[in-house]
Amino acid sequence: MSDFVPEWLAEAATLAFELVVTLLLTAAGVGAELQSAQVLGTNTVVALWFGYMGAVALYGGVVVFGSGRLLPRVRGA
Repeated sequence: MSDFVPEWLAEAATLAFELVVTLLLTAAGVGAELQSAQVLGTNTVVALWFGYMGAVALYGGVVVFGSGRLLPRVRGA
């Protein structure tokens, strides 16, 4: 039963999933930061919320998934 999915296919699927999550979180973070800069002159509370959420999404995308999980997997470590 363990030979149902080849090991390389499972590894490729995991790598693709982590790459997609990294890209989505990073794009959401950049979008939220840009929205924060755009809203800053009209509504400070909303701008701060967008800025905070953008920072959290960027941290998740770049640090947690990007350098913490994806980069070591790509390097083969």
